[in-house]
Amino acid sequence: MRSETERLLIRSFSIADLPAYAEIVADPRVTKFLADGSPHTYEEAEAYIRDCIDRDRATGISRYAVLRKRELDLIGFCGFKEQTEYVDFGWRYAHHAWGQGYATEAALRMLEYGTRELRLTNIAAGAFIENIASVKIIQKLGFKRIERHEFYGRPTIRYYQSAVA
Repeated sequence: MRSETERLLIRSFSIADLPAYAEIVADPRVTKFLADGSPHTYEEAEAYIRDCIDRDRATGISRYAVLRKRELDLIGFCGFKEQTEYVDFGWRYAHHAWGQGYATEAALRMLEYGTRELRLTNIAAGAFIENIASVKIIQKLGFKRIERHEFYGRPTIRYYQSAVA
């Protein structure tokens, strides 16, 4: 998969992305809002990248690498992961990329890609309630709030693309 926005290149992951991705998820500021909240090891980062590559090859439905076009540096990912009851839509970015609109820019393009090209339905996006930046992005995308629950003992909210889950 390969797509572009004004400032971003979004493409399938390759194993060459591993060092940059491992650096991103080694940062506790980035992993603070993940399930266990802990920085990831290089081995955990490698397993994640390999899983994305495998999913992409098998179904085309995956998380995709997000790079700044000008610098061609990996700043994170955005994309999909099939779950039992829905398709999870999510992202993760390097701390230095926060607050610059990259997450929203990539999410808008990937949501369009997912619905138009992959024909995905029942897409959901969730975040810990304390992750205000991600909740704001989800709302900007037009997702509708459906459920509030606890995930790993933390208050979480899940939104669906349409009002019907």
